[in-house]
Amino acid sequence: MKQPPSVTAGLAAGATLSEATGIPRLSYAGEADKLTKKVLISAIEYATGRRKLEQLYARMINSHAGNNSFWEAALNALQVKLVYNRAPLAAVSATGPVILIANHPYGVLDGLTMCYLASRLRPNFRILLNASLCREERIAEHTLPIDFAVSVAATRTNIDSKRKAIEVLRGGGALVIFPAGAISTAISPFGQVTDMEWKLFTAKAIQATQATVLPVFFHGHNGRLFQLVSQFSQTLRLSLIIYEVIKRIARPLHLRIGEPIPYAKLAAFNSRQDLIDHLRQVTYALGGIPQPDPARYKRYENNFVRKLKASAAPAVEH
Repeated sequence: MKQPPSVTAGLAAGATLSEATGIPRLSYAGEADKLTKKVLISAIEYATGRRKLEQLYARMINSHAGNNSFWEAALNALQVKLVYNRAPLAAVSATGPVILIANHPYGVLDGLTMCYLASRLRPNFRILLNASLCREERIAEHTLPIDFAVSVAATRTNIDSKRKAIEVLRGGGALVIFPAGAISTAISPFGQVTDMEWKLFTAKAIQATQATVLPVFFHGHNGRLFQLVSQFSQTLRLSLIIYEVIKRIARPLHLRIGEPIPYAKLAAFNSRQDLIDHLRQVTYALGGIPQPDPARYKRYENNFVRKLKASAAPAVEH
């Protein structure tokens, strides 16, 4: 049975230009979605401020110069002030592969921020993100799509993106990965918000390229309404992501960057699972949050996905 595609989240909503207004259309309603799903998502997005975000985005893309300034321009347009420790960035070697990893509490702002950080380290960087979000031509050279559809074409896309990710690293570039592949979610409406299980590709990429790892921890998470609807409706979950961005306009975003970890300190991990579990512990320790036994992450994700698949709402299915 196919995994609900929007259990994964990425950098930003898909962007297409409206011929009627000339203003980019930002929405998590996919072109291939059923009509009822698209209408519901779009209606909630408009009711919660999508138009404002589109106008900010339009002004930003008409004023920024160069792809690598896109990320800073986007954060400036949202008046998001990054509050973080800068010293670890300066400690990253000017040459050699580097992988930036982080928890994924927001889905948009953390993605923009990670790309901004990566752009300061390497002009040649990529981010792995949901294929449905790779519509913005201005950043296409920095995106590697991951397609969660169950098809031969999707499998080929994913194999190609992962191959290109390794190539970028072997060329001395940077790769941004959210190892959970999903926005942090509470397993119950008022429970602790945390990432799902961190996937093994990050560990594979590290071992294949002997990359330095730069861990980043984002403080905070999406609101309780987002956590509540995530318990029973993937469509409602998607429809609130733009609202979560709107809520954080003109607010600081707090993050902490860890010291770069050279491959020599990770080479002793023969098991990819042990390596990714260690990196999760290191990342969450930056926020002072101890992590439970790794087996709990798997149970957490299985329960979450099971509840979404069991939902009676037709719009949950993609």
